[in-house]
Formats: sequence, C-alpha cells, structure tokens
Amino acid sequence: GRGLKSHAYIHSVQLSHHVFLNLHTLKFYCLPDNYEIIDSSLEDITYVLKPTFTAQHIAHLDKQAKLSRAYDGTTYLPGIVGLNNIKANDYANAVLQALSNVPPLRNYFLEEENYRRIQRPPGDIMFLLVQRFGELMRKLWNPRNFKAHVSPHEMLQAVVLCSKKNFQI
Repeated sequence: GRGLKSHAYIHSVQLSHHVFLNLHTLKFYCLPDNYEIIDSSLEDITYVLKPTFTAQHIAHLDKQAKLSRAYDGTTYLPGIVGLNNIKANDYANAVLQALSNVPPLRNYFLEEENYRRIQRPPGDIMFLLVQRFGELMRKLWNPRNFKAHVSPHEMLQAVVLCSKKNFQI
C-alpha cells in the first residue's frame, strides 16, 4: 500500500527512498507525493521481475548461443546461470538446472499462457508448483538479468508448502 500509515510511505519519509514499485501491478510510484512514475528507463526492472518470451524467441533458444551482459558487467549464457545456494540446497539446484535444460519442458514453462488458464479445483495449492517453476524457468532463461545468477527461493518455498513440509530447505 501507499497510504499514510503504510510501511512504504513511512520508509519514504524517514529514509528519503522515494521510488517504489508495486510488485503486483509493476507500476512505479513516487512517495510521499503518491504519483505514478512513467519512464521507459524503468522497463528493465519490470522485465527482470517478469520476463516474457515469444514463441519465436523460444523456437530460437537452442539455435543461437548469444552471451548476455549482466548489470555488473559479467557475461552469462541464458539458461546456464547459477542458482543461489540456500541452506545447502545444491542437490535441488542441480535438479532444477537439469529440468530447465529439457527443451519441451523449458519451452512449455517459458510461455506462461500455456498454463495460466488451467482449471483447478478450489483449494488446490499444487498449482503453486507450476507457477513457481514457470517463474524460475523464465528467470533462468532471461537474457536481461541484472546478475549471472538467480534465486530459487520461491520455488523451494512452494515445494515445502505443497509437500506439507515433507521436503524442506
């Protein structure tokens, strides 16, 4: 929220951090003045949060190996990026990396439209695994990442939740 008693508003006044991003709408705001910022230079940030892939781009992923440059100047190959290690989860990272390089699986999850409208029963939390896996695939294959590594945290949290803590980080 951006209201007078919200964390974002108080933070903007106390620490002079005035630009905020609504993670649901992907809109930027200047607080405490509460106006939307529309500036094309901010598009890189929203793309990193929610990368999108066209069918044409997906079809060419295996045909061209083009290095990308991260914000810090390092280069990386989309799809071949590191996953942050969270409490010794390297075994899970290895599995996620392997799955992200199976072309039919990767291609399906890179295009969110493939599974966005799947009908599911009320209270079904298992779909969270599908959503989080798709998000992770898009981050791993993002040619415009800020860093040459991504975090699997949301995906691993979904595994913990959907397995009712049978699998934990």
